[in-house]
Amino acid sequence: MVRKRKIAEVDLSEDEEPSLGKQVLPVANLPADFTGEPTDGLQYLFMVRRDARLLPRITRVTNPYEVQPEPAPTIDASTSRGTHSPLPSDEWRETFLRRFRNFRKNALQPTLDVQTPRTEGKILPDKKDRDCWWAFIAGRPQAEWDPPKKPKQHKVDKWQKNARYSTGTQIFAPGDSVAGLSYEVQPHPAIHEETRQLNEEGEVELDVAHSAGSPPILTDGTRHDEFQTSPADTGQAVHGDTEPPVYKLREPTPFLMRSIDHRYALHLLMYFTHWMNLQLEEGSLPFAPLTATHARWMFVLLSRVDDYLSGDEMSLLRSLARACMSILKERLRGPDSEASSKVVAREVLSSEPMDAGSCWMIITVVAGIWGQKDLWMDIEAMLT
Repeated sequence: MVRKRKIAEVDLSEDEEPSLGKQVLPVANLPADFTGEPTDGLQYLFMVRRDARLLPRITRVTNPYEVQPEPAPTIDASTSRGTHSPLPSDEWRETFLRRFRNFRKNALQPTLDVQTPRTEGKILPDKKDRDCWWAFIAGRPQAEWDPPKKPKQHKVDKWQKNARYSTGTQIFAPGDSVAGLSYEVQPHPAIHEETRQLNEEGEVELDVAHSAGSPPILTDGTRHDEFQTSPADTGQAVHGDTEPPVYKLREPTPFLMRSIDHRYALHLLMYFTHWMNLQLEEGSLPFAPLTATHARWMFVLLSRVDDYLSGDEMSLLRSLARACMSILKERLRGPDSEASSKVVAREVLSSEPMDAGSCWMIITVVAGIWGQKDLWMDIEAMLT
């Protein structure tokens, strides 16, 4: 009868890897560098298991149907210059879009420790006033982009109208009509005397200030002829030899961008689309053509636009990109148009004109951030 081995006699060496099942056959306990001939089955099984550990776990058979890759054809430098695409490379687009996304995150982060300067009055023009916004970016004085509102005229009552146009009946006491018809303007003494005589007698007479031969009188009591001065008195040249003032364009600073949200940014981008189309159609704009500062405004305003847009909002951005395509086509057409715009810009504004690089950046943002990839095919067909 075969004696069963006890559990203490079983070789439980930790050096050996566990097998899928239980070990049935005994294995000799030999050193790892044993190179002799096996004398029995225990030594042979030890050598087999040792050699099996040295074999690779994954093997590959040579594929008889494998096709060798063809070598890349060498492109001549002369032919590559002729077939070069005018579009930016894919590497440039990916790098630019990654940096633009980082810029959006940094621009939208609130800064709690920075104190904003206190300003009296408005810091931005009205949202719906396009001409004032153009004057604001062009660096014009505040009186041009924030004109004072006209004073509201007091509503004349019915009894005042009847008293004003009465011909012979005195309806109110003298002096009351002057206070009732006053529109917060200090009248000229001659006008005040004539009005008082009209109130006392109840007759309609001609105004002395508007009679023939007398100059008109302004609201502050001065005559119009007092402000008519000759060019020699003011010291200005008659033929306009004075140089025009050079205005510094306003940049899209973080302080100004805090007041602009998603809808406000889209509304201003619509203005830039109109200005670019207007420059293409008429060839000029008030004060100066589009400059690099205007391109920076468009770039920063695009960072304020949300990721998810409606159909109308997406159409607005596509119109902006197509306007940049037209500007880009004009810039790449030749140096004549760009040189003429530089002359006008240097005479009036202290900024360089909007170049082709600015157009590429705006087109890349619209096509990459909001997934308008078909714009690349349109601009490639336009430029080739």
